[in-house]
Amino acid sequence: MQGLGQLASALMALIVVAAYKSELQSVPDVASCSGDCVSAVDKMWRIIIAFGGVPGWFALYYRLTIPETPRYTFDVLYDVEKGSMDTRRYRYGKAGNTVNPIEQAQVRRDMAKYKTPRPTVAEIFRYYSKKSNFIKLFGTSFSWFFLDLAFYGLSFSSASLLSTMGFDKRGSLYENLKNTATGQIVLICAGAIPGYWMTVFTVDRLGRKPIQIGGFAILTIIFCVLGFAWKGLTKIHLLVLYVLAQFFFNFGPNATTFITPAEIFPTRVRSTGHGISAGLGKLGAVIAQVFFAPMIKRGATHDNPTPWIHGVMQIFALFMFLGCLTSLLVPESKSARLEDLAGEGEDIYELQFRSQFYTGGERSSRGSAPSGRGSALSNGGDYARGRGRGRGAESDEDPEKGKWWKLG
Repeated sequence: MQGLGQLASALMALIVVAAYKSELQSVPDVASCSGDCVSAVDKMWRIIIAFGGVPGWFALYYRLTIPETPRYTFDVLYDVEKGSMDTRRYRYGKAGNTVNPIEQAQVRRDMAKYKTPRPTVAEIFRYYSKKSNFIKLFGTSFSWFFLDLAFYGLSFSSASLLSTMGFDKRGSLYENLKNTATGQIVLICAGAIPGYWMTVFTVDRLGRKPIQIGGFAILTIIFCVLGFAWKGLTKIHLLVLYVLAQFFFNFGPNATTFITPAEIFPTRVRSTGHGISAGLGKLGAVIAQVFFAPMIKRGATHDNPTPWIHGVMQIFALFMFLGCLTSLLVPESKSARLEDLAGEGEDIYELQFRSQFYTGGERSSRGSAPSGRGSALSNGGDYARGRGRGRGAESDEDPEKGKWWKLG
């Protein structure tokens, strides 16, 4: 959806510029903007920024109203009844699929003795201190880091690139702003959005890893051409290369770097792994803004406003090559179960319950409870007895022995 968001922001910019046409059309350039022009521009940027908060309200509403995944409800909340009801609603719809509060309370009481502590900082540290787990985290984090260095560096430099490609005809300030917004729309529709949809259609066929490595490799070539052959490129060449870069960012690492960390780590530490990866990516975005955006204009003159843009493109090529290398450390997660990817055993209680749920009498009766579930729960949770390697009610072993829930 990022491509559609970029398109919406460019369209909003174009609409706002058109709305203040009368205040901008008589002004020849930015340096001449004063009085009503300054007031108009001050309102314009505030409207555009405020509009960016509107999708956030919709996202917040749906995030607060959608149910948790059954995996989280089983494994963290230990609410088996609600998890099974959410699953039935997803498969068959809301009609007739409700939670029996009495049975829900009984299940929660029965499951209380199997509840495990929440992950601790020490446990998370132990898990990611293991060599194999650290390598995966290093791969996801630095792939995201190198991607955002170039992705946001190029985005922050888009105005300079649009100017170089001829999207800044200077009849007036209005024409300049309108052409810049139009150029953004053209580039997004030609590159970013098709790249996203190509990923949607192929990510489960080609796989996450080939798309990510292939995207990084092609972007390395594109930035090498932009960096080392800059002076020999025409405006058409620059336009084509920029569109190709946007396409392979999105049919490549910009789509896959946030998918993989959500799939390859165990449930107990998955959010931490994904958060570290995303955090390092945002660090790359900050570095791109602080260092590379000003670097492009280093030594700028009136005739050459972006003298260092070719050097920055060369640096981005290096980052894309490093992204290829770190992507090799990330395992492929195509068509694999989360339990297999995370190394979670088959003896965890929610997996046994899920197996019973999908193979029981519920298949033949859409609204009824899975066959055998009530009796299992009323007997103290027979489906949970195999969960802890012999920790059930009939076992004489120490309930904490083995500590299956400890990942480290």
